[in-house]
Amino acid sequence: MLSHAFAHPWMLWSLAALPLLGVLGVWNARQRRQALARLGDSAVMEERCALRRGRRWLSRLCLLLGFLGLSVGMAGPQWGRDWDQSAAPGRDLVVVLDCSRSMLAETPSRLERARDALIDLADAVERRGGHRLALVLFAGKAQLVCPLTHDYDHFRSQLDNLVSLAQGRDLEPQAGEKSGTRLGQALALAAACDEPRLAETRDILLLSDGDDPARDAEWRNGARLAAALGIRVHTVGIGDPNTASIIRLDSGPLKHEGQIVRTRLEEAPLREIAALTGGVYTSARTRALPLGALYLGAIAHLPERETSDDALPVYRQRYAWFLAPALGFLVLFTFLGDGPRKTTR
Repeated sequence: MLSHAFAHPWMLWSLAALPLLGVLGVWNARQRRQALARLGDSAVMEERCALRRGRRWLSRLCLLLGFLGLSVGMAGPQWGRDWDQSAAPGRDLVVVLDCSRSMLAETPSRLERARDALIDLADAVERRGGHRLALVLFAGKAQLVCPLTHDYDHFRSQLDNLVSLAQGRDLEPQAGEKSGTRLGQALALAAACDEPRLAETRDILLLSDGDDPARDAEWRNGARLAAALGIRVHTVGIGDPNTASIIRLDSGPLKHEGQIVRTRLEEAPLREIAALTGGVYTSARTRALPLGALYLGAIAHLPERETSDDALPVYRQRYAWFLAPALGFLVLFTFLGDGPRKTTR
């Protein structure tokens, strides 16, 4: 919970220097006593030097409090909700990402290009603020891995292990279920991930190569459901539509019944999904895609959701409460020093 109490909690590590300063202070006092002892009786010398012990300890206390206040102040303490700074209004975007094995084709792979485009999207949305993001992954089945949220770091973190996920079994269908790429199931899950009353301010963004080995047009069911709710599905086609590519796994090329499997971008179903729901089809093919700018431009004129339950709170900054006294203690320390010496004959 330090991230809530402090804007820069890592600065609190500077407090680890306090024990070191204490050790240095003890060592310095010991060296001083030994030096006085070499000059004569330590008690007599201490009395003759007449250092004001109280003032010396007061100066050290000022140094300690000043350093403590600086460390805590630089960490950015914050508490108390700042209601004057509310979250910007925005729309909800559910990203539906194809993680089937065909997305591993080409170099760099279709999945890697899709991930880079989604990171660009998250960065652009974070700079603008207000919009919520969600992430649905699908292959042989669909899975919601990031609900609608303003936590863009969490959204980005779900994109870290896409390649291993595509080669694993987490998104494979259960025994007895149909195989193939369950694009329609993923669209249905995305359409139902929040309250129907908010559908007007929700979009679905589908990134896929459109290649479904089942060829059963299962995607139409999800597209019809989204259209019935009034949710636009924007589609992005990733891959080469002209050249069939080999799917390369860690174990080698993907084979089916002894034959090497090849795949190409199938644009027809992606175009039809966009047309059925009032969305826009973008043919990324093998290019890098500035997805953030494209999406923000496409929704600029659409209605926005004013509030949401998960809007991140904005806390009042309290660093001045610590930095100002800290500077005062340090200034006082420079004036006190070790205290003046009384002159003796």
